[in-house]
Amino acid sequence: MDTPWNVENLNIVGYANVLDETMLPSVVPPIFSLRSDPNRHFLPPYSFNAGFLCNATEVPDSEIQALRNDGEITIFSDAIPARAGFELFVDQDFQHHYEARQIADKWLLDIANKNILEAEEAFHLELFDKADHLASVAISADDRLLAPLVIKAAVYRVRGDHAGERLMAKIALPAMSDSLFRRCVDAYDSPVAAPVKKPASTHSRMHKMATIPCYA
Repeated sequence: MDTPWNVENLNIVGYANVLDETMLPSVVPPIFSLRSDPNRHFLPPYSFNAGFLCNATEVPDSEIQALRNDGEITIFSDAIPARAGFELFVDQDFQHHYEARQIADKWLLDIANKNILEAEEAFHLELFDKADHLASVAISADDRLLAPLVIKAAVYRVRGDHAGERLMAKIALPAMSDSLFRRCVDAYDSPVAAPVKKPASTHSRMHKMATIPCYA
C-alpha cells in the first residue's frame, strides 16, 4: 500500500498537463514534491483524504525533467507550499492560482457566468462562432453548468450539425432530460424567452448550473 502523505509536508512544483488557449481557464492536477526531499515527486492519479495525498505515483526528478522536455507537464519556476482544501487553476492569461477551494470555485463560476451572458448576446447578434467560443470558455471554467451546453447546441442547430446538438444533450444528462434540453435550445429562437432557474443539487455534476433561457 502506498504511503499517504500529509499535504502540509508537500510543495506544488507544477501541474500534470500542458494547456493551450482553447483549454482556459482550467482547474489542473498539481504535481507535488516532498518538502524534506524535493527530488521525490508525486503525480496523478491520486486522491485526497482528510488532508492526506493518497495513491499517488512517485517518480524521481529525472523523470519529471523528461516529462517536461517531452511537453507532457508544466513545471513552475518556484514551488508553492501545498495546503489542504486548496485548488490549483490557470486563468485565461496562463497565470496559475492556488486558492481555497471555495474561492477558486467562485472565481471560475464568475468567469463562466460572464462568458455565458456574452455568448447569449453573441448568439442573438448571429455571431455564432463567437457564441460557440464563449460557451466553450464557460465550460472550461466550470463544466458543471448547463447553460453553455444549451448555447453550443443552439449553434450546432444553426449550422445544421445535428450530431453536435445531440452530443450536447447527451452530456447534459442526467441533470436535464433530452426533451427539456431541446425546449431550452428552441427558446433561443424565441424573442420572448424568459430565463428560468433549475434547482441546484450538490450531488449532481451540474449542481452549480447557471440560469438558462428555457421553458419548463
